[in-house]
Amino acid sequence: MSDSAAPPLHLGFVVESEKKPMETGGGGLAASHVPGCGKKRPLSAALRDDKDLSKPSDDDGSGGSNPSDDDNDGGWLVSSSEEDEDHEDKGTYPPYTVDDIPRPGCDHDEQSDILFSNPDAKLRGPLPIRLFPAFKHDKHYFGRDYKLADQSQISVDYEDCENECRCTPMYLLQFIDIKIAGYQHTQPGRVKLYGFIAARERPLCLRNYLYWRNIANCESVSVKRKTGMARLSVTGPARVISMTTHALIEFEVHSRNEDETNGDDDLIIEGCTQIENLFESESFVEHRRLYGERCALDIKHMVVMNAVEARVEVTVLRLDAIPGGVNMKLYTKTSGFTEVIRLFQGAAPEPGVMMSFAVAVERHSGFDLYIEGSPRIDPVLGQELRPYSWWQCSVASGYHGTTEKVAVLGGFAEFSVKIIWRSYKIF
Repeated sequence: MSDSAAPPLHLGFVVESEKKPMETGGGGLAASHVPGCGKKRPLSAALRDDKDLSKPSDDDGSGGSNPSDDDNDGGWLVSSSEEDEDHEDKGTYPPYTVDDIPRPGCDHDEQSDILFSNPDAKLRGPLPIRLFPAFKHDKHYFGRDYKLADQSQISVDYEDCENECRCTPMYLLQFIDIKIAGYQHTQPGRVKLYGFIAARERPLCLRNYLYWRNIANCESVSVKRKTGMARLSVTGPARVISMTTHALIEFEVHSRNEDETNGDDDLIIEGCTQIENLFESESFVEHRRLYGERCALDIKHMVVMNAVEARVEVTVLRLDAIPGGVNMKLYTKTSGFTEVIRLFQGAAPEPGVMMSFAVAVERHSGFDLYIEGSPRIDPVLGQELRPYSWWQCSVASGYHGTTEKVAVLGGFAEFSVKIIWRSYKIF
């Protein structure tokens, strides 16, 4: 994706604080059109005025004064506890449960009823979108348009601009979150998921994998008992693609029980769908649901107009010797939207390991980056809550340039943060 001459990048503000872990609940099946979803927040002064608001700090690298609890918690807390039970909701249109969620599969007439005649589907969950059958042979609705017989993976080649830069902004598709819902997990314990979810952009139409696990590398997830919901770990950096008018999402997800001796090896949902951007003139967030025979697949994405792409490279510089290791969260918010995009969440990699991610950003806007670290559960202390430290920055968008910073989390972790804006070609 492309870039053009622009003023040097600079990080807006950097802060660090220590406090006790707090997480919000939720993660239910509320429809995407409820107030507040996909809304933009006011841009910070760093992004509006393109000024460096870094706080003056001492030589300890702390990054400046600490904000109030509300400044941090109100913006970055997301539901990450998949172990929580579903909240009781007895309203007029409660979320679907595993007992009453529609299960039409790819039947055209049944899907048409959900899409056009069934108001419950629009009020009790994300807006429905048509599920097309998976590609099995040459005759397929999207077979020729997206070259579905070719399962090659997309590759990205970065290039520096030539002397006379002609970089232009693009329409970018940014994936935010992917979940299954309505899955009847009857066995005790967690469920293991594997398979793939990929996006294809024209004209090359190669697979850009958002989720890719084989049977030997299953992902163990907790499924909520009432709604049958579980979040998939969307991988980076393949979560941003160009999209002028439309793109194809194809998927095949299997499940296995945690107890492999009594478990099964079942296909729970497969197929494809097309995401379109035909009439919109402004960036927007969309949350859509595909109803299958065994479960539904929820896809939350953002279409960013007049956009450029930022590559975020985070390298672990130092991890202190802590029993149980260090937990790490890496989140971003882009282009003034309130949605938190999880780039990474889990055990911090070993020192020297670099993680790379892509973020779609509106031109003349910017994005926020947030890193949080905390000691993992000490086997001796059990479930005792322990303090965590966090660091964040705001970055103004640009066609070119590189910015490097060091994120220091308390006294136990240190990360190198590199943001790169470049043009590239897709092969």
